[in-house]
Amino acid sequence: MDPKVWENPMAFVPDRFLSNDINDGGKVFDITGSGEIKMMPFGAGRRICPGLGLAMLNLEYFVANLAWFFEWKIVDRVDVDLEEKHEFTVVMKNPLLAHVCPRLR
Repeated sequence: MDPKVWENPMAFVPDRFLSNDINDGGKVFDITGSGEIKMMPFGAGRRICPGLGLAMLNLEYFVANLAWFFEWKIVDRVDVDLEEKHEFTVVMKNPLLAHVCPRLR
């Protein structure tokens, strides 16, 4: 809530975390707290979110189930492009196009 760090810190402006402004150097905010700490949604150090480990286990379980229960195929005549860009996190520059259908058992 420091006005030296944030412009109008008490206002609800979620777009401030998605800065891709050329004047801002296209800076992407570090949410890990490893660099300059401006925002810590999950905490850092000794005060990090105690549910982080459980959340990661559930995420892995969820992704494993997606791979197990569905058949994934790329769209015909479209190559998979693994080029990245920075948004709130690192994402694919060109979205992955896939056909997803339930696996036959």
